[in-house]
Amino acid sequence: MMRGRNSGFTLFEVLVAVLLLAIISSMIYSVLNVGIRFSNQGEKKILSLERQAGLLALLRRQVQGCWYDERQKKVIVSAEDSLLRVVTTAPLLYPEAGVVAAFYRFDSSSEALYYQEKKDFFNTEYDDQYQPDFEDMHLLLEEAGPLEFGYDEDSKVVQLMFMGEEYEFFPWCR
Repeated sequence: MMRGRNSGFTLFEVLVAVLLLAIISSMIYSVLNVGIRFSNQGEKKILSLERQAGLLALLRRQVQGCWYDERQKKVIVSAEDSLLRVVTTAPLLYPEAGVVAAFYRFDSSSEALYYQEKKDFFNTEYDDQYQPDFEDMHLLLEEAGPLEFGYDEDSKVVQLMFMGEEYEFFPWCR
């Protein structure tokens, strides 16, 4: 009995198959890599928007709940470029306290926003000159970008410049 050609693959056929497999694998990897990068960028953008919305909601709630001082006949709010002081009935850290002095302070070197509450809001030390230390404050927001506070006593408007947008908050007890 005579055998014809050996049944099998030649070296050239194997090399062509390996080359095709490598090309297809690199194309699949490229498509998956692009998808993963877009997904990560989307997650970062969503997280940033959630943080921004959370900060704006907190500020709105605390400014709307500003404390009106009957003796001074004014809302107790003051602001400088990087510091906002609000005596509010809407505390974040001490909900059982009822009324607190809330301090927001922006650190431009680290682009971080810090927060502090004082239960003894009536303490005369917490006047317009009081500036809490970053070490004593809670980190509220990292990578906050440029941030600036303002307060117009005539119109009773708290202003916030945040991520290139300007926001205004109005106390309910004007």
